[in-house]
Amino acid sequence: MDKLVDNTINVLSDDELEKLAVEEFKEDPGKIAEEVASLQEWIKTQPHFSSIRQDTQFLRLFYRGCNYNSDITKSKLDLFYSVRANLPAWFDDWDPKLENVKRVLDAGVYLPLRGFDKDGRYVILVRQRLADPATMTTDDCYKAFLMLFAIALEGNLQAYTRGYVLISDQEGVTTSHAMMMTPGVMKKHTVVFQDAYPMENKILINNSRLFMLNMPSMIEKFFNMFLSYLDEQYKTMIKILPKGDYEALKEELGEEILPAEYGGKNGTVDEIKDFWKEELNKHPEFLKKQTTYRTDESVRPGKPKTSSDLFGSCSIM
Repeated sequence: MDKLVDNTINVLSDDELEKLAVEEFKEDPGKIAEEVASLQEWIKTQPHFSSIRQDTQFLRLFYRGCNYNSDITKSKLDLFYSVRANLPAWFDDWDPKLENVKRVLDAGVYLPLRGFDKDGRYVILVRQRLADPATMTTDDCYKAFLMLFAIALEGNLQAYTRGYVLISDQEGVTTSHAMMMTPGVMKKHTVVFQDAYPMENKILINNSRLFMLNMPSMIEKFFNMFLSYLDEQYKTMIKILPKGDYEALKEELGEEILPAEYGGKNGTVDEIKDFWKEELNKHPEFLKKQTTYRTDESVRPGKPKTSSDLFGSCSIM
């Protein structure tokens, strides 16, 4: 699990991260190694897991994210890869040169900020207004985001140790944007990012934040619908900031990680957008490989999992 992208802001050393693993997460390296080896042996007994990731570092971090619970880890691994088998609109054809993907990347809807905030957390900026409902579908947007997320998180041990910050800038968001998030899309979002993602570790949850910025009043009912899909433990991560209050954002995260447009010193949003377009085009083979990681439902013991099982009958693939 080698790192693909070199971050430059508030980066912790490998030694510092290993120290945090022992002191903050109370990890015993020997015991973790035993648990990971046990998971690798278990994976070999599952015929539908022949095409999932089994490397030690990936499983170690997945196990941490599942709060060191083997049963939860096994259940999450199954769901993590079965959603990839059953949601091709998001997980197939990870090619940054596809026109529908390029439109999202060119708009700069999703921007990992090439580093960490003052508390060492990995920061991603999302600007929903730039997702044009006339030219982009929600599937296009999620595919582009997942491609960026995969590149940014590969080998990013610090993100898996200090947590994440998502800045959701709602300025300029209209009801047309909000209507892109139908109940069917929200169900998929919830399954992929909440149910299947390894984010059960209480330390990671307590460290991570979702900052809502510049939320128009007309969008509040859609935001409340979003909240209704969240587990209670994740609602504690959300913090709504006053409209245009970039000082509060700087106080929370530090100005060195924020783009210039948000009162920071981390270049402009256009510079960051161009950086990520270049990074995606550097790693076509890595992206292609990610689309092969999935369950093989044709050989799953018992009943195969279908899109209806995972996302409900309202799911349209």
